[in-house]
Amino acid sequence: MPIAVSTTNYLGIVANPDLPFKSVAEMIAYAKANPGKLTVATNGEGGFPHLAFEHLRLMGAFSFAHIPYKGSAAIATDVIGGQVQVGIDGITGLAPTSARAAWRLLAITNKTRVPLWPDTPAAAETVPGYESGGWFGYRRPAGTPRAIVLKLNEEINRAMKLPDVSDKLVTAGLAVVAESPEYFRRDHPQRLRQVRQAHARHRLPAAVTGIAISC
Repeated sequence: MPIAVSTTNYLGIVANPDLPFKSVAEMIAYAKANPGKLTVATNGEGGFPHLAFEHLRLMGAFSFAHIPYKGSAAIATDVIGGQVQVGIDGITGLAPTSARAAWRLLAITNKTRVPLWPDTPAAAETVPGYESGGWFGYRRPAGTPRAIVLKLNEEINRAMKLPDVSDKLVTAGLAVVAESPEYFRRDHPQRLRQVRQAHARHRLPAAVTGIAISC
């Protein structure tokens, strides 16, 4: 049973600066003009970044070649080095890169721009209705007394709003959510439905679509 949704997150789409495109719109135009030649790195087949880019592919009606990595560490490095054209990853995987000035942040997958990257557009500015984000929350065993649930919710929300905590979360590409257990109860089934719908609409290979998602 739900206690609190603590944070939501989004991804960054980065590209090698020597490429002929400088925005998501130009990237999509390039992909349409060169079917299957746009190379995109993610942290693995069927993971959140892969699904997010597949979602963008479907909504933008273009194609790309997926380059799955075993983790996030090498994505920004290989985008900078030109081994792969585009990468999509969490801000925590991209922001610490010492040479981050050497790649171009094309867009974020949040539905709107964020304070951390005010000059970076949301991909939705090019592909209306597009959004791809994750969330983190706390749940409890069934039968936990209501008073304990409310106390835990209060303390989690209080901690999330502490300046030294919230500032670090924002820098990591997270947005604080300070809401009631009822908000989580209403929101959680909707988010699970969104995940199931994403797997269905992305039309991924059998090895990916075989992923089981349970409540």
